[in-house]
Amino acid sequence: MSFQVVADEHDLRLNISGWTAALTLRREIKIPYTSMEEIHVGTFHFPWTAAIKRTGITTSSYKAGIFMIEDKKYFLAYHNENKVVMLKLRGGEFDYIVFESKNDKQLVHEIMRHCPSIDLRENEEDKI
Repeated sequence: MSFQVVADEHDLRLNISGWTAALTLRREIKIPYTSMEEIHVGTFHFPWTAAIKRTGITTSSYKAGIFMIEDKKYFLAYHNENKVVMLKLRGGEFDYIVFESKNDKQLVHEIMRHCPSIDLRENEEDKI
């Protein structure tokens, strides 16, 4: 996957490249820590019948792009739906961002260091 997560001092930056950038029409997404309400670590169940794709790709093994799900705007980028970080946001372009992370525990620790008031939920079995 052509996707890198960088935790800066004031925001989380998602650097997107390759086919993922071409298909999502995005090279970068900046997420201020102050816009994060919740972090979920675990599984995201893609709602095949409720999702409307704006840009991107959807296959049985890969999801990347911008989707409308139940009147909420999502950015998705993952292969393994069981190893994702899900961010619930407020006041930004997206309501939710869901992405795969090989170092999810380290990433969550870094986010919590910058914004300790965020609600953390681990091993969630339902989508946000």
